[in-house]
Amino acid sequence: MDIEFGIFDSFDLGTGTPEAVLDDRLKLAVEAERLGIDRYHVTEHHGTPLSVCPSPNIFLSALTQRTTRMRIGALVYVLPAYDPVRLAEELAVIDQLSHGRLDFGVGRGVSPYELKYLGVDPDISLPVYVETLAAITTAFTTGRFNHRGPHLRDIDVELPMLPRQRPYPPLWYASSNIATAEWAGSNAVNFVGRWNDGEFLKGAETYWSAWKSRDTELALNASSDTVPRVGINPTLVIAGTEEEANALFMRHQTRFREHVVLRWHENDDHRVDNFADPVFGLKSGNAVVGTVDSVIEQLLIQFSSGMFNYLEPMIYFGDMDFAASLRNLELYSQEVIPALKAHLQSYLSVPSSRTPA
Repeated sequence: MDIEFGIFDSFDLGTGTPEAVLDDRLKLAVEAERLGIDRYHVTEHHGTPLSVCPSPNIFLSALTQRTTRMRIGALVYVLPAYDPVRLAEELAVIDQLSHGRLDFGVGRGVSPYELKYLGVDPDISLPVYVETLAAITTAFTTGRFNHRGPHLRDIDVELPMLPRQRPYPPLWYASSNIATAEWAGSNAVNFVGRWNDGEFLKGAETYWSAWKSRDTELALNASSDTVPRVGINPTLVIAGTEEEANALFMRHQTRFREHVVLRWHENDDHRVDNFADPVFGLKSGNAVVGTVDSVIEQLLIQFSSGMFNYLEPMIYFGDMDFAASLRNLELYSQEVIPALKAHLQSYLSVPSSRTPA
């Protein structure tokens, strides 16, 4: 089983302007494709400096005109925040513009406060997400929205345009909650999470068990006849010395954490404090920081179980400038990736057969 390498990108404001953030991300994505990166996934956030690009589709549309090979997508689209017909139409356009390179990440949104800004009741966001996902995938499969349900409005309309990838682009799901792994595996949905001191291994094991015993006729993902991607999503900083790498990480991650917790702390909510905490990140393995050699060593430990076939680090965050992010990308793509490919072939043991074990 082969391994792929991607990038996970936020649009947090840092110390620049929104214009600079967007310009630099486009430049980074173009360079990532030139350096052989397989996938470029972006976030969706609202009403927070954690993102100056709340609409992934705007950015991805621009990216379709600057790249030709690399797969692109949002990880994830906050489905309860969308009118399902409009989202389906826009996804179809982006898949056509990219000539079939779109990945369709799905989720209900991590922040209840961001959902409230958009008029979505967080208490029902899960069933709204489930219903929206079913409505869109069914409409893409049949070519027509003909939906009636308890949460969405009644819809009956033919779609004038469908995605190039049939019946729809590959589905992706991002979560470190291992309780979601069985659903993702049984539906062959590509699955990405954080290492969390090895806790994510349980999710990966559950995922592959569910994938091997899935009903291939009922699996939700359109690409259920291929081996899905199950991967790790660390924050990555590479430098010439351990001291330099750690100093860079602590500085930029501290700024990033301020953006992550801002709206939560305004509501006296501390549930996400550990998520972007730099000390916790280093201790848990959610941050992989160091020289080229030490980064490779850390990642080989995480991949040694053979449960993962995908790596999608965040390499540009907080108040990191473009030059530093570009150097991070170059070391990742030119030094770390070739070394991992050389070492990991013997680790990747997940069977590629569609036949249940």
